[in-house]
Amino acid sequence: MNLQPTIPSALWNAVQSAYEAENYSHAILEATYLISGVLRERAGVDGDGASLVGQALAGDDPKLKLNAFQSESERNEQKGFEQMLRGIYLGIRNPRSHEQTTDDKETADAIIHFLGYIIKRLNSSKAEFTIDGFLARVLDSEFVESVRYAELLVAEVPKLRLSDCLIKVYRERKKIELRKLRHLIPALLSALTPPQLAAYLNVVSEELRTATDDPTIRTSLQMLTAEVWPSISELPRLRIENKLVQGIRQGEVLASGKTTQPLATWSNTFLKAFTTRSETANALISRLDDQDPDARHYVAKYFMRNLPEVMSTASQKTRCIRAIVSAVDDDDANVRSNLIGAVLSYPVDWQMELAEELKQLTDEENPAVHLADGSPFLSAPAKDEFDDDIPF
Repeated sequence: MNLQPTIPSALWNAVQSAYEAENYSHAILEATYLISGVLRERAGVDGDGASLVGQALAGDDPKLKLNAFQSESERNEQKGFEQMLRGIYLGIRNPRSHEQTTDDKETADAIIHFLGYIIKRLNSSKAEFTIDGFLARVLDSEFVESVRYAELLVAEVPKLRLSDCLIKVYRERKKIELRKLRHLIPALLSALTPPQLAAYLNVVSEELRTATDDPTIRTSLQMLTAEVWPSISELPRLRIENKLVQGIRQGEVLASGKTTQPLATWSNTFLKAFTTRSETANALISRLDDQDPDARHYVAKYFMRNLPEVMSTASQKTRCIRAIVSAVDDDDANVRSNLIGAVLSYPVDWQMELAEELKQLTDEENPAVHLADGSPFLSAPAKDEFDDDIPF
């Protein structure tokens, strides 16, 4: 029998070398290895042998369905193929892997031909999960904006497909509403294995290496977290950090309400992870010290909550607190209102130092807030004093 025309081309490619060398036992082994690869790829699971078969074909809702999986007959067929595949590992692969076996051509032809039939059925199976299907669920108008919903959605992604899903979302990110990404991206990132994370960050790094337009950079930041930022390739990372810090140095919130340099405002949660963190801290302090109230407003509005985590030295902390206190002493309502909104998230030592420096501006009978130790802080603001919108 001429084997090649009777089996799938991928199977022939797998066994050809050993088969033509008349190493028939090894050819059979290569055929079983191909089946493992097909199972992993089609089902998006890892593992080997009986465990791999169980993950792909077993259960009440198998990842790979060989038929419509509706009738009792169809369920029995699915179970039969599952058992046959388990048998292939136990009765065909394992003996040839663990013991010296010599097969003749007739035996190899029969087994490889049978395995070709199995591979055809697996390749025609209905995969439960697709990347496009996952993206459709993200774009779904009924997407629930919650951590739990994001976790449940990610839990349904086969482990081997996680990075592919995240890369797909990244490439389609401009079509996705920001509100959906806030919980989804951290959930996906936390589920990745280190190699998967590296593959994803390589895609982002390559785009940031040459990106110049604000929307591309902004949406890329929305697809990352501060925890993974240091793993972006160094060249694009330093390039983007420099662009964002330059934006901080120039940004203003104008009297009209318009924000200049809006891109840089999206860096606020990343600043603590910047390679240029110290330089960034100095830029923020300089803007708080600026004589232009629009410059102070820019930092107060978009970075006030992040200031303690950005200051990397005791000197920077002292200078930052001094700049905040000076602005409040000078009756800068924007700095004052944003400080009141942020102070409870500050470390206790920051709270205490600010409270001491601003004691003379605190109405103990009607404080704006009570700090962690219960002490009053500043005087209660007017109802319209808070300012916490985003630039776009």
